[in-house]
Amino acid sequence: MIADIPDGLRGSGAIEVREKLGTISGGDILDVGTEAGDFIKTLMRTLKGYSSFLGIDISADDLQKAGEQLKDVPVELMEMNAESMSFPDNHFDTVCISYSIHHLEHSDTVLAEMYRVLKPGGHFIIQELYSDGEQNEAQRLDRDVHNLNVRIDTILGIPHFEALTRQELKDAVNKIGLTAVEVYESSWPVKCLFCEEARDCENPLRKESVDFMRKEIDADLARIIDHPSYDELRREGESIKERVKVTGHSPASVMYFFGKK
Repeated sequence: MIADIPDGLRGSGAIEVREKLGTISGGDILDVGTEAGDFIKTLMRTLKGYSSFLGIDISADDLQKAGEQLKDVPVELMEMNAESMSFPDNHFDTVCISYSIHHLEHSDTVLAEMYRVLKPGGHFIIQELYSDGEQNEAQRLDRDVHNLNVRIDTILGIPHFEALTRQELKDAVNKIGLTAVEVYESSWPVKCLFCEEARDCENPLRKESVDFMRKEIDADLARIIDHPSYDELRREGESIKERVKVTGHSPASVMYFFGKK
């Protein structure tokens, strides 16, 4: 971890999640919806131990990004639809999914597939943002930016959905059939414990954060500039851009689930 943890991060719940991860020997690990590989990097830094990592994603572009980020570590990456994995039953010691449930058209199917390929007694780990709870204005702005992105992706035919509430996430996990389920919440993701910029990020009005969010909104809107809904969504985006100058931006809070098959 970074030597000088800011107070907000120290009290966020992230340290408790890191400590829980530090009790898990992961063995052979499957990461579903790998995207750019961030969660694999986090698990490598926090788990008690592991034997191998395999990351799958339906997006070849995301896998390319993951390959670039993880090029110096032993990770296998595969393009695959998580709704129908090619792995046999009871194959992995640990399965995990991070920030991907809100991208799934059939999340119950994917979670059931993850359970199928997990060995009896194996670890099931979920990291996912949620939409409710006592989040501050900067986090609520993050939610609104996310929801704008959801509307734009939907126009383009890309599966993307609003974040679930904490109870909706608990209900989804309860359907899996896991035992010994533990639930954690944190206003900062665990990866922030290893980021040298964490102290600067504690300020939601940090110029870099504000500028980044405004550019992200512009980039999202540019994807639908020729669509009939562009003017409406542009007005919504401009309103959010004005708000971010006042409230700043902080990532939404995160829920963690740990269970066993």
